[in-house]
Amino acid sequence: VAVGNIWGGKLADRRGPISALKLIFTLLAAVLLALTFTAANPWLALATVLLWGAVAFGNVPGLQVYVVRQAEHHTPNAVDVASGLNIAAFNLGIAGGAWLGGHIVASMGLIHTAWIGSLVVLGALALTYWSGRLDRQPANANQPDHDPALAAAH
Repeated sequence: VAVGNIWGGKLADRRGPISALKLIFTLLAAVLLALTFTAANPWLALATVLLWGAVAFGNVPGLQVYVVRQAEHHTPNAVDVASGLNIAAFNLGIAGGAWLGGHIVASMGLIHTAWIGSLVVLGALALTYWSGRLDRQPANANQPDHDPALAAAH
């Protein structure tokens, strides 16, 4: 976990948060999918779980940097609030994952949590790509009352 946090933070500093998160979520989905196949062998399972821990917690610094940067850009007076909401979102994710994982274990079996978790991470990867795309749009394109014809007239 500590290795993942340090690695993820350095990666986010070097590549930027969106690029780092794309890599981290891709690796996390791959590691979770691999666990489906390595779980039967104790040594392979141990190696996979160690990789899982590092990659899973690698996203924390990148997400925090991204949230803070977005808050600085859009609501500079609420950076502390955005940071706190980010941590709250992590806790909701943990609770939701535990709830969903419990239902998967009860209805399908423990081994299915790994590949289903991989699908959930692929959803996070898709949202990361979308967020990165939204960031590249012109600032006024996101404004509902923006009328290009009016802007050209001024």
